Amino acid sequence: MISIDRGDSILHKILAVVLLLLMVLALPTRMEAAVPDGTRISNDTLRPMAKWVENATHIKISTLPIVVASGIRLKTSLGLQGIQQARSIAAYLPGQIIINNIIWDPDSLRSQSYIVHEMVHHAQLLGGKSYPCNNAKEREAYLLQNRWLEEHGEDAIVSASWIDEMSTCSRR
Repeated sequence: MISIDRGDSILHKILAVVLLLLMVLALPTRMEAAVPDGTRISNDTLRPMAKWVENATHIKISTLPIVVASGIRLKTSLGLQGIQQARSIAAYLPGQIIINNIIWDPDSLRSQSYIVHEMVHHAQLLGGKSYPCNNAKEREAYLLQNRWLEEHGEDAIVSASWIDEMSTCSRR
């Protein structure tokens, strides 16, 4: 029979708490940004994606949008709060695309796909096509984002049911 005296039990508890505190302190306090906030994405990086969107939409992209990687600008431009902030990765504002600098990586196909999605919105604006509501524009953007990923050997980013939900005009 092994007996543990009261002193060993307390010592083990103290060591466990110290170990837990050390593990917590070792965790990063925030996610490391892939690029500095405010990084402008070059037209050389954007042109292949814009050309792909032109071919897919049959809309000439005569002027590339200004594209900036900035989590701060993304949040302030859209006035996002709480859970919406955490979910927002990129946004299109007329003539500009803002992508969160935490996820922007020019070598990542998934990261590039967010630019493709927003570039579709740029093409939609340039094309002047009317839509029954703003949400309806999301159908084409998500479908083409998925297609772009699949053509580059990646899995689709969202499901058909997600696309249906996000592109319905009754969604607020």
